[in-house]
Parts: sequence; structure tokens; C-alpha cells
Amino acid sequence: MKYISILSYAFAFLFLYSQLSMAKDVASDDSLYTREYISQIYIAEPERALKLLDEAENRGTMLPYLISDLRSMAYRNMYMNKLAFDYARKSYVLDSVSQNNPEHLLQMTIALAELSNLLSEYKESMRYAMQGIEFAQRQNDIKAESKLLFCIGENERMLSLKERSYEHFDTAIRLLQNIKDREGAAMLSYFYGIKMGYLLDDSRYDEALAIGLQREKLIHAIDSLYQTPEGYIDRQYAYVYSKLAYICHFKKLYMEAEKYFNRYLSTKAALTPDGQYDATPYLLLNKQYARVVDICENFRAVLQHQDTINLQYLSVLQKQVKAYLGLHDFKKVAELRESILTIVDSMNTREKQNAALELSTVHKMNEKEEFIKEQAFQLKVRNISIFFFTCITVLILFILWRMWRHTCIIKYKNQTLVKLINERIAGIDEKEKVTGDGNRNVDIKEDKVSCIVSSVQSTGDVQNVSDNTEVNEEEQENRILFNKLNTVIMQEKLYLSSELAREDLVPLVRMNNARFAKMIKENTGTNLSGYINDLRITHAIRLLKEYPNYTLKAIAEESGFNSMPTFHILFKKKTGMTPFEFKKAQNELE
Repeated sequence: MKYISILSYAFAFLFLYSQLSMAKDVASDDSLYTREYISQIYIAEPERALKLLDEAENRGTMLPYLISDLRSMAYRNMYMNKLAFDYARKSYVLDSVSQNNPEHLLQMTIALAELSNLLSEYKESMRYAMQGIEFAQRQNDIKAESKLLFCIGENERMLSLKERSYEHFDTAIRLLQNIKDREGAAMLSYFYGIKMGYLLDDSRYDEALAIGLQREKLIHAIDSLYQTPEGYIDRQYAYVYSKLAYICHFKKLYMEAEKYFNRYLSTKAALTPDGQYDATPYLLLNKQYARVVDICENFRAVLQHQDTINLQYLSVLQKQVKAYLGLHDFKKVAELRESILTIVDSMNTREKQNAALELSTVHKMNEKEEFIKEQAFQLKVRNISIFFFTCITVLILFILWRMWRHTCIIKYKNQTLVKLINERIAGIDEKEKVTGDGNRNVDIKEDKVSCIVSSVQSTGDVQNVSDNTEVNEEEQENRILFNKLNTVIMQEKLYLSSELAREDLVPLVRMNNARFAKMIKENTGTNLSGYINDLRITHAIRLLKEYPNYTLKAIAEESGFNSMPTFHILFKKKTGMTPFEFKKAQNELE
């Protein structure tokens, strides 16, 4: 039993160890398919970098625009500039469509400007460079701006505008001299090297020597201050030492020339075809023609794997021509010159074909841009329509809410008014029962809160002016007469007659018309019509409460109104609501 336990623990330990090892291997394997790792190896191992990018694309570990960017960089390092351009353009288009990474879009614009120059498409390169400078200035990116200025200088040089090109070179270098970081220093070193080569081509040896020494110091500083990709510093030293050896030898500084050439030979780049090609100017000057021929043949073999033949390939052939002339092998010279002519003709033909293809491409791009614009316009219209309909919907909902809220307020107000009116009328009825003598008097008030301006009471007084002790005799008499008149009107319900007029009432109190009007005004606060209409409205309210099934027309006629509009207007004025609203609120309360 003890041995079984020991074996179980052992198997468990081995299982956990194997799982941890597998997880570690997977994590380590995934780290290979990252932008950081591939950026470190694409210079020394471009083919491996491309394989890793293929796998990264299959696994989906990197975004498409980054994969295209890194492929372009790897192919460019392999001198396959056409493929490099195609992938850079693909990344550029993806950036342009997404428009969420302006920094990377600027990088791709720079790459397209430089690759167009390498493909001898100088006008296209100038177009990308000018566009890129606008992006760089907008983003305040001095390094990008200087790189594009230098690219413009290179294009101008190829277009035989040498002095203008040196102006752009110097402007770009001045901008970079104020940048103190690894990328800025590396870019400055590259600019020094390119300008140095152009100065040599133009036989400006003193300027070339000065800038070469500056570059040597800069490379020392980069090596001591910054961490760089594998092979970068070695390649920089190889180039600058080969050029310094050539310049010193040309200026008859033979000891210095030999010293720099030995330094060149000590670099690893001196063992590669492109690194060896850097030494050909010095070797030609030393009349080592056979060695130049071998170097050019090796480098030609590399360039023949490119997807296009450009001026770089022609320069190798021209160096071979110089070497064979030094060897007095005129047959080879003739063959090479014939190859050069053939290549030049081929390049001219290609240029014509490219012009036609360019028109076709431009047409397709225009169609694509029009399609994109149309899609964008439709999307904009759709968004505007959605926004408009959303606003309309919100507005309608708001209006409906306001209407509902207003209805609720009106409903509450009407119910409150009905309650007050019912309480008022109940109070009047109660007082009539208490008095029991049939002597009804009126209390007329302008009271919007109670919703009855005039109501019939049976309190014994018509107008409550009892606090005034200085009532003259005429007013006392008018009040007595009005009480008598009011009693007759109420008992006989004369106010229900739609034909009731002043002539029917004046004989009851035996006074002239003027005094009759004054009596009514003193005791009711209104004229005869107002007083009678108040009694009719009060009666209508009673009928609406007692006979809810009656029609409004029937109620109006029963209350002495022979006109429905008049009934509605007076009812609304005295109660604050229409007869229909009163009836509805009354039903809801019940």
C-alpha cells in the first residue's frame, strides 16, 4: 500500500511538471509571432521573419495592417522592392480606411515615398513625400518630416536638380541634429551616409571626408548609448569605413586609407555580397579589378532574385565594365554594355507600360474612391435619418407626455372643483332644511376657488354687509324688497323660464327700472341677467348631479337656457370647466 501511494505521488508530480512545461513552451512559442520580436530579426533574418508573419496571419495574432507593414520591411531588406511597395501600399490603404492610427499612416506614407524612389517612380515618390510632410507637421513629428525632406532631395537629384537636392539634405540633417534619441541618431547616420555617397559621386571629397568623420563619431555614440538590432552597427561601420578608405586613398592619404580599409574588413558585413559591394570604389582605385569582378558577380546574383531590375542593378554592371576595362577584357566590356543597353530599353518599355497601368490604376482608384464616397454619403444620410427620426420620436413622446400630464392635471382640477361645488351645494341644502320657512336668501360671491360665483343660500340675508352699521334707509328698504323678490323667484322657480325679463319682475317690487337695477346691483354684485344666470347654473349643477343620464341639451333647457353655446360659456365662466367636463368628473367621483 505504501509503494502504491509513492507511485501515485510520483505520477502526479510528473503530470504537473509536463503541463507546466507545455504551457511554458506555448507561451514562448506565441512570443515569436509578435511585432516586437519580428522587428528585431527582419534585418538579419528576413526570410525567417516572413515565415513568422505567415504563421502570425494564420493564427490571427497580429492585425492585418501590421503584418503588411512588416512584410514590406522584410522584402525591402531583401531588395525585393516591388513586393515591398505592394505590401506598404496595402498597409497604407488599411490605415486610410480605418483612420484610427494617424501615426502608422504617416509611417506608411514615408515608406511609399522611399520605395517609389527605389523603383525609379520619382513623381510618385514626390507626391507621397509632400503628402507625408503635411501629416508630419500636423502631428509635430520632426523625424518624419526630416525623412521626407531627404526623400524629396533624393528625387530632385535623380531629376538632375543637384543643388536643390543638397538644400533639402541639409535641411533634413539640421532638423535631426536637435533630436537626442536612438531613432533620431540612426536616421541621422543614414542621412550622413547617403549624402556622403552623393558628394563622392560629385567629386566633392573634402565635404565627403568631413561628413564621413562625423558619421563615424555618431556611430560610436549610438553603439555606446543605445541598444540596436543585431547587425545594424556592424553594417554602419562597414559602409563608413569603406567610404573613408576610398576618400583617403584618393587624397593620397595611403596610411589612413589602409587603416580604414582594415577596419572595414574586420566587420561581418564585409563578408556579405552587399557589404562587399561597398568596397568596390576603393578596390577599383587600387586596381584590384579581378576582385571587383568577383564581388559584382556575387552581388548581381543576389539582385537577379529581385522582382524588378532598377538603377542599382545598372550601377553594378557599370562597375563591372570599369573592372573589365582595367583588365583589358574588351569582349566582356562589350557584352556588359550590350546588357546595359538592353536593360535600359527594357526599363523604358516598362516605363511606358507603367504609364498605361498607372492610368488604369488611377481609374480604378477613382472608382473605388467614388464608391467609398457613395458608401460614406449613404451612411451619413442613414445616420442623419436615424437621428432625425429619433428626435421626432422623442418629440412626439414628449408631446404625448405633456398631453397626458395636462390631462391628469385637468382631471384632478375638475374633480377638486366638483368636490368643492358639491360641498357648497350640500351646505346650501342643509341651511334650507334648518330654516324651514321657505324664505330663501342669496349669497352671491365672485369665488373661483369654490367654482360658484353665485349660489342660493337660505340664511336670511341676501348680501352679508352686516358689519356695516351705517346702512342708510334706502339700502335697508332695497334689501327687504330684494329678499321678497328673491323668495318669489326661488319658490316659483321663475329663473327656469328662458323668457323671463325685467318687465316680469319689476311689478313684484313696485319700483322704477332705475331703482330696480340699483337694487339688484347692491344685493347681488351683478346685473339682472347675471343674477338669473347664476341661479340657472346652480340649478344645472343640481340636475347634472341628480340626473347623470340626462343629455347636456336637456339640462340646458331644464335650467332655462335656450342656447347651448350660451350655456357652455356661462357654465365655463362660473365653474372653471365645461358642462361635459363637470359631468365626467362627477361620474368619476361616484
